[in-house]
Amino acid sequence: MRSNSTRRPGSLALLPWLASVVLAVLTLSLATAPGAAARQATAECVPEVATDTRQGTQRLLSMIEEWRADGVQEPEIDRRLAEVACLTPAGGPGAGTEIPPADGLVVSAPEIYTIGEVNGRDRWVAFTEWRWNTIPGYPMTGNQAVSTWFSAQVSPVLQVVHHAGATDAFPNVSREDAADVNANGVGFLIRPERNANDINVATGSLALVFETGACTDLTARSAFAHTWNNTGINGLSVAATGVTHDWTDQVDRALTISQPTQITVCP
Repeated sequence: MRSNSTRRPGSLALLPWLASVVLAVLTLSLATAPGAAARQATAECVPEVATDTRQGTQRLLSMIEEWRADGVQEPEIDRRLAEVACLTPAGGPGAGTEIPPADGLVVSAPEIYTIGEVNGRDRWVAFTEWRWNTIPGYPMTGNQAVSTWFSAQVSPVLQVVHHAGATDAFPNVSREDAADVNANGVGFLIRPERNANDINVATGSLALVFETGACTDLTARSAFAHTWNNTGINGLSVAATGVTHDWTDQVDRALTISQPTQITVCP
């Protein structure tokens, strides 16, 4: 097994959780199959609407015009363009870059580790971490969100979010009920709880275990979406270009996006 980059976790103490995640991964299989991993080429994007033809471009412009007339916001338009025409925004890392980041929040670039071969398939895990250096104030009445996405498709196996307070007021919580998990990544919604000095999402980590067959070049990013006052998040959608959030309002929101991790995962 090899990769062109080996990454190790930084600011948060992940070793106990890492051990529990790896144990959960290994229990998914009764035995590890020997031999080379099965080869499965990463699915390439095939456009439903071809923009290199006059007819295709006209159709795409009409679709965009209809979306805007229906009130569709820019991040969702980016997601739809990626889906139907394989288009990627050239000016930034993906959907949501027009929303300012949250003050006092740090989101790490995803750390990617090789686990080994399970049932003839190479298995990997991507971790991201977040930490509030300054606990956000009252009120926070809506969901927060954390996500990781890949530029290329993989096969998800297991996803876990783990979060806690900065004090003992909010003990560790681990969940697997993702709001969205697909070949491009994973996202969770988290209902905030807090007291005068702490919050249940003061620190946290997100793990996605995935498999690959053939060598795959990945660019991975993570993000934490923060809302306050009466704004929240009803849902999210993860794509190769980023994550689209279903914000309940266009105010009182922030989106902190990590630096990218670029890696080749390879049998």
